[in-house]
Amino acid sequence: MIDASNKTKLAVCLSDGTTVKGSLNIRKYNRLSDYLNSQDADHFLTIYDASMPGSTDKVVIINREHIVWATPEK
Repeated sequence: MIDASNKTKLAVCLSDGTTVKGSLNIRKYNRLSDYLNSQDADHFLTIYDASMPGSTDKVVIINREHIVWATPEK
């Protein structure tokens, strides 16, 4: 279960053009950018409550090397 105080909504665009929207546990970080730029963050992002074209999965695991851009959402 995600701790609500560390959960942020985001949209992520992957190198193949796919956009994934959902929630990410950014742990001890206050901002999404701090988490994504940290050296100690996981190599894979686990996006919860995820939505993306052609998929009804609730969880999507993304390799950080395939991220073109990411933005927090409200």
